[in-house]
Amino acid sequence: MEQFKLGFRSIIPIISGIVPFGAVMGSAFAEAKLEFWQAMLMNVTVYAGAAQLATTDLMKLNAAILVVVTTGLIINLRFLLYSAAMSPYLKTASPFIKFICAFTLTDQSYAAMTANVDSFKSNEEATQFYLGTAVSMGLAWHASVIAGFVFGNFAPASLSLDFAIPLSFVALLIPTLKTSKHKAIALLSSILSLLFYSLPMKTGLIVTALISIGAAWALIQPKQGA
Repeated sequence: MEQFKLGFRSIIPIISGIVPFGAVMGSAFAEAKLEFWQAMLMNVTVYAGAAQLATTDLMKLNAAILVVVTTGLIINLRFLLYSAAMSPYLKTASPFIKFICAFTLTDQSYAAMTANVDSFKSNEEATQFYLGTAVSMGLAWHASVIAGFVFGNFAPASLSLDFAIPLSFVALLIPTLKTSKHKAIALLSSILSLLFYSLPMKTGLIVTALISIGAAWALIQPKQGA
């Protein structure tokens, strides 16, 4: 239970980046003329802000359903990478816990878990920590989306609170860069993300991730016989 509490608290410092994004999502639902129950159903079942925002915009433009669904799936391809990284911690978990962890997987929860991975003494502790992050993230996200739907985007544009979203990830990332090799991979990833930013449907993120994973494997993997 202690790890669950630690996981829950680990999300609190980055709520400032979650709330404005949720408010934008909620107001986008309202602008798309979705009923409240429709908006909340999509918010709960899809539960992926970037994909929800993109597909809602497409629905407002009366795009074909195949285009809407394909766009959402492509944007969410990054979760395949997150799932692969988390799978070792869930080897002994029950099917129900595996389902809950997969269903609630978000960028923020994964980043928080990665930043604290060295503190876990067992897979059970890692799972408890993750579930704590998932509950904290879910409460913050759904509450801000509901508020955005009801009241509109209440975050003044002059405050540029949307910039808090990438900053919150940077704050989580920095403590994990413990060696010069890790820092080199982070720098490479940053450069590649800029180079591939213009690729359609956010696929630049996937291309950057795959190249960076390959580079990390070649640079950081332990030497045989070492």
